Amino acid sequence: MDEKLVDETLNRDMRLVMRLASLGHAARAKANRKVRQPLAEAAFSVGNPDERRAVYDFDDLLTDELNVKKVRLLDASTEAVSHSVKPLPKQLGQKYGNKFPVIAKAIQAMNAEEVAHTFSGGQSLKVEADGESYDIQADEVEVKTLAKEGFAVAEDGPYVAALVTDLTPELVREGLAREFVRRVQDFRKTAGFNVADRILLYLSATPELQQAIETHRETIMAETLCLELHFAQSLVTSKVQVEEFDGEKVTIALVKAGAML
Repeated sequence: MDEKLVDETLNRDMRLVMRLASLGHAARAKANRKVRQPLAEAAFSVGNPDERRAVYDFDDLLTDELNVKKVRLLDASTEAVSHSVKPLPKQLGQKYGNKFPVIAKAIQAMNAEEVAHTFSGGQSLKVEADGESYDIQADEVEVKTLAKEGFAVAEDGPYVAALVTDLTPELVREGLAREFVRRVQDFRKTAGFNVADRILLYLSATPELQQAIETHRETIMAETLCLELHFAQSLVTSKVQVEEFDGEKVTIALVKAGAML
């Protein structure tokens, strides 16, 4: 490979995007939010100005990958998380013996966010206790990350991904519509339809799901190659399937366009 053709900046940016996307997915999993459920926002804390630029330059990739409406930088890592610090008796006790209590007390008196920032940057923590100075290592202190209300958070060193987990009615309906599309696509396959077959959809759904389908009707029809979508109380066709998800229920009848119902 001609090394002159390698764009190292782009490679570095893509590695960052993949890392942040992975953290975003981890945060989504913690919140038990399905990938098809759109979320309002993903916010990131990164290590340096070049990485901050990359987040904005490639926000479209992160938006698509994480299924969020907006990507931004955290105003500060503490906007979405707080930290707690606990000196580990086994490690510090074995190392410092009877000096452990005063060292532990000094650590606990320090700002937990500064302690977390020091360790995430790969540095040791300098602690003053009883007139002496100690270098405390990251594996000698337990640092816990606590997500603030409304966020799901994942961390990796200086990198933080925070997803806003609160769902508006609009986001819930969009999530229902996306899940409905998946169910129709699966039904198309099991019913033996060809990929290019146009279909007619006849549905009977619970009120909230019906509203979601109505709201996103055009998108649903485009993605499922549906020429007509109708709601009906009774469905008479050989290809009928009942689906239940997210507390909703829908009966779906598929008809190949041009065929008799």
